[in-house]
Amino acid sequence: MTTVFLAVLVAHIGIGLISPAPTTFLFNPTLHAQELAGALLVVPILKAMVGLYPGYGMSPVERLRRQFMILIGTVVGITIVDLQFNEAIWFNNGLLAALLVLGVLIWISDALGRGVLMRLRLWGRPCVVVGTGQAGIDIVRRLGQNEHLGYNPVLFIDENPNLWGTTVEGLPVVAPGGKTTDERLVRYASVGILAVPREQPERLNEMIGNLPFSTILVVPEWIGVQTVNTRVRDLSGLLSLEVRRPLGASITPLIKRGFDIVTSALLLILVTPLLLLIAVGIKLDSKGPLLFRQARWAGGSRSFPALKFRTMHADAEQRLKELLATDPVLRREYEMYHKLTHDPRVTRFGRILRRLSFDELPQLWNVLVGDMSLIGPRPYMPHELIKYPHQQEVLSRVRPGITGLWQVSGRHRTTFERRIELDVYYVENYSIWLDLHVLMRTVWIVVKADGA
Repeated sequence: MTTVFLAVLVAHIGIGLISPAPTTFLFNPTLHAQELAGALLVVPILKAMVGLYPGYGMSPVERLRRQFMILIGTVVGITIVDLQFNEAIWFNNGLLAALLVLGVLIWISDALGRGVLMRLRLWGRPCVVVGTGQAGIDIVRRLGQNEHLGYNPVLFIDENPNLWGTTVEGLPVVAPGGKTTDERLVRYASVGILAVPREQPERLNEMIGNLPFSTILVVPEWIGVQTVNTRVRDLSGLLSLEVRRPLGASITPLIKRGFDIVTSALLLILVTPLLLLIAVGIKLDSKGPLLFRQARWAGGSRSFPALKFRTMHADAEQRLKELLATDPVLRREYEMYHKLTHDPRVTRFGRILRRLSFDELPQLWNVLVGDMSLIGPRPYMPHELIKYPHQQEVLSRVRPGITGLWQVSGRHRTTFERRIELDVYYVENYSIWLDLHVLMRTVWIVVKADGA
C-alpha cells in the first residue's frame, strides 16, 4: 500500500510540474491509492500466469520483457474501462500516470526483494547436474555466477564408478539410482539438469526417462547458438529451434538509431552545466588538453576518434612503457585485462571521473553524429581484434556503445577474452529488451559509483 501511495503522490507532483496550465484534478492521494491498489489485484494473477512467480530459470531480459508487457496490458485495459464506463475519472485525476510510476516502483522492489532472498539463501530450487564432463562443470560454474536464475546445484550424478564418492566443483558425485548417503539430496532436489554427451545423442530419451525429477533441463553441447531470441518449436513431433535475428530486420536498426539521436541530444542539453564543471576541474587538477581523442575501431579498416575527458597525465603513454618494462606484475595484469586496476597514470580528479563514469560523457557527441550508439559493444582500439577475426566480423554489425553488456557484467574485473565474449553475445542475441536491461543496469552501476 505504501508503494501505491508513493506512486500516486509522484504522479500528481510530476503532472503538476509538466502541465502548462494549473491542474484541475482532485488531489486525494489516500482515496486514489485505495482505488489503484484494488485495480492492481489483477497484476499478481497476470504475473503468475506468465511464469514470473517464482520465475526460476528466467533471464533478466526475459523477466523485463514479461513485466513490461503486463504493465502495458494493465494500463491499456484500465484505460479502456476508464474511458468506457468511468467517464475518464482516472485519466482526469492522474491515476493512469500513477499506474506507470507504480510499474517502475514494482520493478525496483521486485529486483531488491529477490536480491535480499538470494543473500539469505531463500531464493532458488535445488538441482542435480547429470554428467561431470566439461559441459556439466560449465553448467555449475555459470549457475554459480548467475544466482538470479534460481537454480542451485547440490550434487552431480555420473555413470563413472571412479568418481562416485568424490567431489567435482565442490559437489558430491553419486551413482545413477544407487544406494548412497546422498540419495536424500536427489529426493530433495526438484530439477535435473542433463548435460547431453555429444558422443551419445541416441541415449537422450533413455537418460531423461531414468531421471526422477519433476523438471528436467536438457543442455546440449552447442557452442555459439544465440539464446535470447530463440524459442522451441514443435514440427509435428520434431524438436526445432526458432532463431530470430532482429538486427537483420530493416526496422530494428532504424529504431535503435532514432533512439540514439533523440536521447543523446536531450542528454547533452541536460548535462551541459555538469560538462562545464568537469572542464574546470580538469584544468585546475593537471596540465594538458581538456579532451582525450583516441582512434577506435568502426568495422573493417575504418576508425573514428572517440572522445573522453582527459583522466591521465599528459605523458601517460611514456609512463605506461616505463611501468611495463620495470614491473612484471603490472605487465601481466595489463596483458590479461588491457588496463590496470590501480593505474598510476590517472590524475586525482581523473579517478573521481572514472569512478562516476563521467569521463565518457563527451561520447554523447559521438553518438549524436553516428560514430557510436548509447548501447553496444565496447569501442575497441584498431589493433585489439586482429587475433579474433570471427568476433571482429560479428562486432562490425553494430556501432560500438558508451555502455554495453560487458560494462554491466564486471567491467574492469573481466578478462579481455570475456569482454569480447560478452560483446559477441550482445550482438548475436540483440533485442530491445536486452538494451533496456543494459540501460537499467548502467544506471544502477553509476548510482553505486562502481566505475572503471
